[in-house]
Amino acid sequence: MASIVPGTNVPPVSFPGIASGIDYNSIITKLTSMTLAPNAQLNAQITTLNSANTELIKINSLLASVQSSLEGISDASLFSTYAAVSGNTNAAIATGIAGKTATPGTYVVQSTKVATSTQILSSGSVGHSIRDVVTAGPYAGQASDAIPLASSYAAVTPSNGASGQGKITIDGVTVNYDVTSQSLTTILNNIQTAVRAGADASFTIGYQGATDTIAISGSQAITIGSAGDQGNLVQVLKLDQAQIDNTGPTFNVTGTSGVGGLSQTAPLNNLNGANLITPVTAGTFTINGVTLNVDPTQDNLASVLARINASTAGVIASFDTASGRITLTNKGTGPQSVVVGKAGDGSNFLSAVGLTNASGATSTVGTQAKVVVQGPSGAVQTYYSNANAVTTAIPGISLNLVSDTSTPFTVNVSQDTSELINAINTFTSAYNGAITEINQASMAPVVTAVGKNGLAASASQSLGGGVLFNTSDVDSIKNQLTNLVSGFLGTDRGYNSLSQIGLTLSSSFAQLSTANNGATDSSGNGSNPVQTTTLQGTDGTLQALDVAKLQAALAANPNAVQQIFGGPTGLAYKVGGYLTTVTGAPTLIAHGVVGEIPKISVLQGFENSNNDHITSLQQQVKQITDSANAQANLLRSQFTATEGQLAVYQSLQSQLAGFFKNG
Repeated sequence: MASIVPGTNVPPVSFPGIASGIDYNSIITKLTSMTLAPNAQLNAQITTLNSANTELIKINSLLASVQSSLEGISDASLFSTYAAVSGNTNAAIATGIAGKTATPGTYVVQSTKVATSTQILSSGSVGHSIRDVVTAGPYAGQASDAIPLASSYAAVTPSNGASGQGKITIDGVTVNYDVTSQSLTTILNNIQTAVRAGADASFTIGYQGATDTIAISGSQAITIGSAGDQGNLVQVLKLDQAQIDNTGPTFNVTGTSGVGGLSQTAPLNNLNGANLITPVTAGTFTINGVTLNVDPTQDNLASVLARINASTAGVIASFDTASGRITLTNKGTGPQSVVVGKAGDGSNFLSAVGLTNASGATSTVGTQAKVVVQGPSGAVQTYYSNANAVTTAIPGISLNLVSDTSTPFTVNVSQDTSELINAINTFTSAYNGAITEINQASMAPVVTAVGKNGLAASASQSLGGGVLFNTSDVDSIKNQLTNLVSGFLGTDRGYNSLSQIGLTLSSSFAQLSTANNGATDSSGNGSNPVQTTTLQGTDGTLQALDVAKLQAALAANPNAVQQIFGGPTGLAYKVGGYLTTVTGAPTLIAHGVVGEIPKISVLQGFENSNNDHITSLQQQVKQITDSANAQANLLRSQFTATEGQLAVYQSLQSQLAGFFKNG
């Protein structure tokens, strides 16, 4: 009972009106409800103000999106971006150069010649031949081809494979071998004997001393290897990459390089010194002035080449397993030098591997790129470049040469507006989203007359309308933005507004109205139905971009168009600076931050005003509520006291009645 009875002095359990028969709680409730009646209107105002604040926060977020979109349209490079299409991408790929102005038109590339890089090729005679006399270890003084192959000067470290015994198949005949106990000479003799006995009586396999290579010939087509082979003898003999001549009548194949020579994997300080004739010591060497370390106890040839590639020496070091030689290739193209050892070779590495002139290295100087172009005017000119990206042949365009050609092809150059159009559309979408939200939030309601069962209108009702209706401050934001986007922008007399480059305000707006047609609703109530009327004018939003008009303006005066968007008196500066004061957040454009951040933003000021009003209304509600409770408490106290007196009187009356009855 107490939970629904007004006042603060309601007992947990009460039985009002026992003495008087009057339900005074009902009387108190009715009187209190009359006192509290103004609270309904006050709470409705509070709800409306809270809804208004929620809407202001939403608008603030949408305007922040407009601020973010301004960075794109203020990027000056988007207004001078050009696209180029090569008619022969196998010869050259054409691309626009960011920030450079190009001249649209068709260019004819008559010929191209790609640039090459300077190379140094190591000597092929710095590693021991397979027939050299061993200088150290248990086989010192013996010819390398007469000792176990695993201990010889083989460039590729020999192995027998997982089975412990090697197998090689030639011409369909499989021969077993053991690199740990058999010499190269023994293994070759065994192969020749087996193949002659089983496949080709004229078969020969032998060592060519002049080239340190293995040669095979026969009267039948030669096949090398099978799926059942074990070990790496084919690689050791350098037959894995060799070309087999099976055209006949004599069939032959020769290893791609010497069986001996440089070894990539053997430590530089092992008994054979990775097959190096000249030993390497701990120390440093230089390439293009960059100092590199070498430790023969830790390094092999592969690790040193990897260290060169990871350095800032500007070269690519590679080892050709087919030829057994090292190549240093300049990372840059054109006639640039590769300087080895000038700043020192304390480790003797460069000489040992044959990369110095004194040790037999050969150098090939890189060449320049060359392109012959006929411009739109018909003039032909030849251009040279150290790099294959030629940036001078076609203004504003980079020709990235891919291959040599003497067959003419075209390069079509045009302005590329795709990124700019995307940036403008992003701004337009964000701007329209904010303006549309403001329009809806500030829309005026429509008051309609309502009658009952077709009778004359006796009441009115308000339909539609936004939560920020009649908030002139919010309307002023929309009006200011509309004025900015429709006003003068930039400094050029020919192009100084968005409408001149294809971006115009809407030409109509929607308005709610009533139709006095005597219609009735489903309950028989007469009404004036609400309808939407389209009127001439603008709602402040922007229409879709006229791309053709924009492109025409860009072709005529790209600088003027850029100034409209990103110049000191352009859209990004003006709108960005204004929105900084509205949202209180900085506006970042391509040139930096624009606008001065206020202590209290415009929208925050509106919100603060609403909050102050809410606080005032809440205080009024509290005062009325406190007054109603005080009134209820007073009435309850008075009713309770009256009930007490009545109870006393009723008791006396009962006593008197009993007295008279008994008397």
